[in-house]
Amino acid sequence: MLGLLISAAVGISLAAVWIFDHASAGTSLFALANLVGPTTDSLLQGRGLTACTETMGTVGNPVCFHAGRMPLPSMVVALGIRLLGNSFLRVAFLKTLLLLVPLEAALYLVWRQMPRSGWRRICVVALLLAPFGITAFLANVVNLQVEEGYSYSFLALAVALLLFGRPLRDVDSDGRLGARAVFFALAVDGVYLAKSSMAPAVAVLVVGFLLVERRAMQRVVVLLLVAAAPLGWAMHQHHASGRYSIGTSLDGMNLHKANNPEFLAHYPPPPGASLDKFNPDLNRGVRFDDEWSFNDYHQKKALEYLKAHPGETLRGDVRKLQVLFVSVRKYGSTDSHGAMLLLETAGLAMFRVILWAALGGALYVLIWRRGGLGSDPLAMAGGIFLALVAACALPYVVGFAYTRHASVLIYPAALMCCRILVEE
Repeated sequence: MLGLLISAAVGISLAAVWIFDHASAGTSLFALANLVGPTTDSLLQGRGLTACTETMGTVGNPVCFHAGRMPLPSMVVALGIRLLGNSFLRVAFLKTLLLLVPLEAALYLVWRQMPRSGWRRICVVALLLAPFGITAFLANVVNLQVEEGYSYSFLALAVALLLFGRPLRDVDSDGRLGARAVFFALAVDGVYLAKSSMAPAVAVLVVGFLLVERRAMQRVVVLLLVAAAPLGWAMHQHHASGRYSIGTSLDGMNLHKANNPEFLAHYPPPPGASLDKFNPDLNRGVRFDDEWSFNDYHQKKALEYLKAHPGETLRGDVRKLQVLFVSVRKYGSTDSHGAMLLLETAGLAMFRVILWAALGGALYVLIWRRGGLGSDPLAMAGGIFLALVAACALPYVVGFAYTRHASVLIYPAALMCCRILVEE
């Protein structure tokens, strides 16, 4: 049965690659948006993650970004090009299969604790397959150019290891190194190296592991392996761009996009549009010598606006929360019509049902379970999930929220519902 479940997930995903990407079959991967294409080209030429561009709205003033993007998306696309050539479809198929591996591991972890009750088993199987009927989730599965397309499966595996936390067999017979700790740390590193704004979620995941895992060596392994990613990235950033940073040199611009006098007039953007077209307005009258002067200028302007306009900021936050947690309309990517629009709307409605069921269930087991947070594993799972949702949302409430930013929560929400159902 597990084999059929995984086969269905893989089959639907590969079909989605064709449906979503066949129209781009002749497109060069070096033209991928969000700087993934240029940074992949640079990486293959041995120049690091460099992209000299005006696409950030610096018209007539191209800025060279060496620290503008996290490495995982460009590394995966570069690997695909090395193995399969500059073929959009072939690399999309490869990326989809590679990134499904952590998700399949999450499926296995749930399957090991499948409930005995017939109706509960049916519900768990339905929940594990439900995301593959949600186009917002499938877009992440097949997408090459957005970070969520790389973080979604690592996040699912990390959550599964926390919620379905029977320790795996130790690699060493004396228990010095636990496979569960290693897999968890690598999954968390994957989440971070795909998207720097997932740093709060990484912190919650690590704290969750420290609460769940009592063995000292497992805790040390996780702390060391997880810390290696931001430390290594900061060292790379200093070498490539001259500044130690665990984020990117686009963080200031992303903050300014959501904190400026025109934001409320432009957000949320209409279907098929984004806030990118307003980038030139934010740069008007300013020239930048390098990426960090660009970042620092926009960060300063955003913070000034936040301090001076608390009322407008609060109104914007309400809109962002609505996009993240309530809306069944897609924001921040291509517009859809006809049957595809109906599928998107139905899928987002399903996502909201699963998410709110998970949130409600987590809150219930956290508050009303007799054992309490400290001694009840299910209450602990509920508390970790609630904190994770808040951590995933926080950067987009401070910045700006699109539907894809919330979509990484689709599978964790399904896993939380499954965790409640497997409790006998």
